[in-house]
Amino acid sequence: MNFSQPHPQLAALCLLFGTSVSHAELLATYTQGESTDSHLVRLPALHVPADTPATPLLEAAPFTVTWTGKLVVEKRQRLYFSFAGNGSASLSVAGEEVLSEEGELGGEKSERLRLNSGEHEISLTYTAPEEGESRFQLLWEERAFPTEPIPPNAFAKIDPSLAKDALAYQGREIFGRQLCIKCHVSTQGFGPNGMPELAHVPPILGLTGDRLKQDWLARWIADPSFYRPDTNMPRLVEDNDEGRQQAADLAAYLMSMKSGAEPVQVEGDSQDGGAVFHKLACVTCHGLPTEGAPSDNRVPLIHLAEKFQPSALRDFLLNPSQLSPHTRMPNFRLSEEEATNLTSYLLEASAKAEKPELVFPEGDASKGAGHSLSMQCGACHAGLPYDPSKLPPFEAIVQKPWDQAACYDSPGSHLNLPPQAGAALEALRSEHLESLKNDTAASLAERQLRTLRCDACHTRDEVPALLGSLHSQTSALAAHLHVEEKLDQSLPRLTHTGAMLHTDYLTNILKGEAEPRPRPWLDARMPGFANHSPESFAIGLAQQHGLAPSKPNEEEPNQELATLGEEIIGSDTGFGCTTCHGVGDQAPTAAFEVMGINFDQTKHRLRESFFFQWMHDPTRITPDTKMPRYADESGKTPLPVLNNDSEKQFEAIWEFLKSQ
Repeated sequence: MNFSQPHPQLAALCLLFGTSVSHAELLATYTQGESTDSHLVRLPALHVPADTPATPLLEAAPFTVTWTGKLVVEKRQRLYFSFAGNGSASLSVAGEEVLSEEGELGGEKSERLRLNSGEHEISLTYTAPEEGESRFQLLWEERAFPTEPIPPNAFAKIDPSLAKDALAYQGREIFGRQLCIKCHVSTQGFGPNGMPELAHVPPILGLTGDRLKQDWLARWIADPSFYRPDTNMPRLVEDNDEGRQQAADLAAYLMSMKSGAEPVQVEGDSQDGGAVFHKLACVTCHGLPTEGAPSDNRVPLIHLAEKFQPSALRDFLLNPSQLSPHTRMPNFRLSEEEATNLTSYLLEASAKAEKPELVFPEGDASKGAGHSLSMQCGACHAGLPYDPSKLPPFEAIVQKPWDQAACYDSPGSHLNLPPQAGAALEALRSEHLESLKNDTAASLAERQLRTLRCDACHTRDEVPALLGSLHSQTSALAAHLHVEEKLDQSLPRLTHTGAMLHTDYLTNILKGEAEPRPRPWLDARMPGFANHSPESFAIGLAQQHGLAPSKPNEEEPNQELATLGEEIIGSDTGFGCTTCHGVGDQAPTAAFEVMGINFDQTKHRLRESFFFQWMHDPTRITPDTKMPRYADESGKTPLPVLNNDSEKQFEAIWEFLKSQ
């Protein structure tokens, strides 16, 4: 297989999983004895805890990694480079070594390099220490900015299909997402470091008759991908009269699983429910309930009225994971009123939408029970019977090529995958099967960003959030509130999240448990993904920036500096920070358009290193921020306190923030 040119199979898989073919910026090639791992990354940075593998394709042992790519210089610059971390590292620019260091890194920096505008070949090799954790970051500095970690946009983008092991990584993601292990149970298991997805629980089908509607259920079983293009649910019946009868029988059987209680109607305000739909930016992950085939791989809602009993939809909105523990639908912590109104809107709107007429025969529940057992539906869905002896275990299926497996390549196979997925699954089986047991937090975090569609609401690197292009489509739903949307409703960027937030705080954000809300002026709210490994997700985002997990420093602040810091943030005595930012119960004095995050949250949220990087020049982090820059290129500010020294002034502000 030639990896010097883009691989067409991998390009198709990138489209399937929602990843841009120009996402990553550097080719990372890891070596460990005779083992190698070549994949794309955003940054030349890593943090590998002791006794853990650097990547899923390696063992927990020392390693070497070489990052290669092209450094992009927009205008002529005079740059210094340096390292942070431990081990040994060397950097070459345009074929010439400019820095080499070993041991505890960071004591040296390169000579000043004058680089003209354009692209410059870069090669960076890091070797981990023989024992303990491994840490590495590449830093740079220039007259216009102090030493900082090099950002992702410093490198030219690379086609991901150039990476030798990219197919194996896609195979891991397919294997985990498709829940192959539910049918093909491993007799040995995957150990404590296996991919978390291997333990995910599909929807629980007990009491289905109380929640769903029989006609929709038959149509869903007959062709799941028609109703949800990104579904993991395979089509288990043929597209003919016999298959439709089997689907109807299965639906009748599932509908027989009920308590006998009468359906409860939901009486809400559908107009206010439409406003909830708009405010929560539901359109970034879903089409409108009148829209049959939404763009950007969004989930259609046009069939909700045919699918749900009204109270079941409301209950789902209140707690999506109750009967589907690992659903990708997050918990928005809706109030009863919000959930009731949103249910009314969704059901009324979808009921009015035009849909094709599909007629299914009457189902036989007793035959459906037999079909359920023969199709082994219970292997995935708790509440249904199945016979494990009828399904080959994992240890048996790995003996034959997966791109020729019966469930993948046969007339009766209807997995919702493109044909090219076979190459990815076979690359996993034949080359890196042990990687299923060796997951890393950094790898998990990258998968979670795709799986949970974080880019729907959040910009990351140069990829804009869908929110910006789609949110206006639903603004009419909130027009009756007569509230002019003057406030900036853009959501935080994810480019620097792992380097910005303390790990414990970020974990609570991902769980949906961070209180108080940092940005209460936003109509949208960060939902919770409590069952999607939030702690490992947060740790992985930090590792991608070369950082270990962190939590707030509890040491007492320097009171003398804190007093100065309070003066420096004041409207009359300093930068005027309190114009936009509240301090505890003290509200901002005159916030323009939006207020800033309350300063009493800063020490709980921000890493100290990020605070100083942000303060020097906020636009280097968030180009469209309203936060002004106070320090000039020489490190001076207009304030005479502390000799106009920005670093000392920012340190005083930090000490004050620690005191809150």
